[in-house]
Amino acid sequence: MYGLLWWSKIARDIAIYDAIISAMCMTGISYLIFSSLQYYIPNNRNYWKLFGLAAIFAVISVTITRFLIVQFINDDNLIYLNFSLPFRFVINFLIITCVMTINVFWNIQEELFSNKKRKEESEKMVREAELYNLRQQLQPHFLFNSLNSIIALIGSKPTEARNMTFQLSDFLRGTMRKDDTQFTSVEEEVAHLSLYLDIEKVRFGHRLSTEFDYDEEVLGAKIPVMILQPLVENAIKFGLYNVTEEVIIKISLNLENQLLTIRISNPFEADQYEQKKGTGFGLSSIQRRLYLLYGRTDLLQTETDGNIFISTLRIPQL
Repeated sequence: MYGLLWWSKIARDIAIYDAIISAMCMTGISYLIFSSLQYYIPNNRNYWKLFGLAAIFAVISVTITRFLIVQFINDDNLIYLNFSLPFRFVINFLIITCVMTINVFWNIQEELFSNKKRKEESEKMVREAELYNLRQQLQPHFLFNSLNSIIALIGSKPTEARNMTFQLSDFLRGTMRKDDTQFTSVEEEVAHLSLYLDIEKVRFGHRLSTEFDYDEEVLGAKIPVMILQPLVENAIKFGLYNVTEEVIIKISLNLENQLLTIRISNPFEADQYEQKKGTGFGLSSIQRRLYLLYGRTDLLQTETDGNIFISTLRIPQL
């Protein structure tokens, strides 16, 4: 404003007073606009209202500016004032329109960010609820089988039934401690899996043997909680239920290039009818958990090599 007044040959002191008053007035109007439109987001049909408001605020700013200038400057020096009012209105209108546009777009970005954050939190809650539900669905199946085995052992082998009860108690206690976490270390997961295998070995006796193959560096890697149990349970189900001789389930873990690879292999009888039964819930639940945690569907693969069934699980180390 001062530059325009100076260019129009207005006296320097008058131009300075005028510029200061105009700047203070526009600052107050801009603050009023920011306070009034802090949470206002117009729809596509209401953008014309912004121009109407800008025109109203421009008239108010020009009126206030003229009133204040009259109070500080002598009447003899106010000849230029009325002549400059249309120019002041145009300049103030453009400035106010820019301020309102920036304010509205800022509000839109804040709203988009807030909506995105709420959506991510909602999706996270849904994922956690589904993951918890998948884990809880796996436990009753194992619990019922174990209780049935305990009942069967009570009469013939009460000592083994008693030991199995204690082992089941330790296993369930460890499971409850893991309900609030999604990930654990390989060391804790293997220890928890060993409790499960101890129970299964009581059920199947000498027919079930397991072999672990891993290096010490693998124990510190992170892995989803209770992701191995359904794989081993699947190996036991299809490895022992239709085989009469001893069955060895091999579990190998390898960590390379920030990728934890787990291979679980078990023998099976391909010509048994029972081999074709089952819903495959254990493997499908693992696939679903891995997708929810990592957004990938290629982390679990299964294959057969002769009469050996192999499950390969890959866990990225984030």
